Amino acid sequence: MHFIKGLKDRTVFIVGSKKNAGKTTFLNYALNRLRGSGPIGALSVGVDGEREDQVFGHPKPQIRAERGDLLLCAETALPHADLHYEILNVYPLRTAIGRPVLLRALRPGRAEISGPENNEQIAEVLADMRRHGAGTVFVDGAVDRITQVAAGGRAAFVYVARVEPENLDSSASAIRLIWAASAVPLCRAGEKLPEPVTIIDGALTPGRVPGKDVKGGTLIIEDFTKVFLSWQQWTELKGRFELRFGAKPELAGFVVNLYNVPRADFERKLAQPALAERIIYNPYAVGA
Repeated sequence: MHFIKGLKDRTVFIVGSKKNAGKTTFLNYALNRLRGSGPIGALSVGVDGEREDQVFGHPKPQIRAERGDLLLCAETALPHADLHYEILNVYPLRTAIGRPVLLRALRPGRAEISGPENNEQIAEVLADMRRHGAGTVFVDGAVDRITQVAAGGRAAFVYVARVEPENLDSSASAIRLIWAASAVPLCRAGEKLPEPVTIIDGALTPGRVPGKDVKGGTLIIEDFTKVFLSWQQWTELKGRFELRFGAKPELAGFVVNLYNVPRADFERKLAQPALAERIIYNPYAVGA
């Protein structure tokens, strides 16, 4: 079960390497393995659980709800839900698909989850789910929402990657980068840091990396989710500076969906044996 048990009673953000990476499939997998110890909540940044992807038209996995689950759905989706439920709250928020509705499933069924449009509203919904008894809450969403919404809470994120022959190298490099960055400490008040100290506000892109004339010292990066470097660029940066983050969500683990790529080939590219207990492979192929 790897890291799944460690997600209990936390807010868990599920983020993906690309569209249709397998986030919703993993959500169903995780829900099934954490039920039985109190209500579980689920919402989305966007829409998830609809029968077809709204961008590409591909069939999409449905969210499989069990009795007691708390779900955030758009009011326009409720007439089509294969679900018997009670409404706990209707939020006075406007989205492109109608007001968000918090409901509790009264018997097993399938539903389309969605979410509000900004971080403040997401935080409000999360707090409301907690008030209604949710222990673990999953947010099927975007990486740029994690730090802001999760500040001060017991939050973590899971990174989902769809790995195919054409993106094998880039996928392995992205996972290596996330794994390495997750080990960088937070900047602590009063901490004595090697001089000079350089602070990067906002996104860290290749063009914002200090030049070669800046030798040694400490580089403080505003936010883990604002690192936009390749693995090679990150490695070079770490060789030059002591690194710190101003804010950093906790990495729970990785989900890797392999398509026409043998696991052994992927792990050779990954070259990170310590990652073994932090990866779940192909949850769509595991009995759900």
